[in-house]
Amino acid sequence: MRRAAVAALVVLGACATMPVSGPSAPQGGAAIPSTPLALGDYRTLNEAETLAAFQQSLSSRYGAGVAVEAAQGDLEQNEFRCSASPGTDAGRGDPPAEVCRRTITANNCTHTWQVHLFDQHGDGHVARTRGLYDRRCGGDGLLGGPS
Repeated sequence: MRRAAVAALVVLGACATMPVSGPSAPQGGAAIPSTPLALGDYRTLNEAETLAAFQQSLSSRYGAGVAVEAAQGDLEQNEFRCSASPGTDAGRGDPPAEVCRRTITANNCTHTWQVHLFDQHGDGHVARTRGLYDRRCGGDGLLGGPS
């Protein structure tokens, strides 16, 4: 009888809903680290691995709620050039509020990173980010194809 009661409590406990706090969103410029933005090991990793590392850096650095202006300022401190998006979606979805780009040439390759900062609520805070990366080496054409 006692074992049955303990077993029932264990099963009941497994079904109980425990309040869990969700991840806290960074707020404002103070939440952005002062360390340089990690671009990924672009000299040794392939494009997909470099992009994955870069996107991870962006998502952890510019979480939902960070001021777009603070994220833009941080990107500019990290040698990105930023400009406001034209603001028209042309039927292709939600346009970013800011587009920031950085290019580095090393070892006969041109590496280009782009960051799209989305402010879907129009309140001046980052709702999400998108990172893009492209590498062009020697006689490569657009996106690594023949020129």
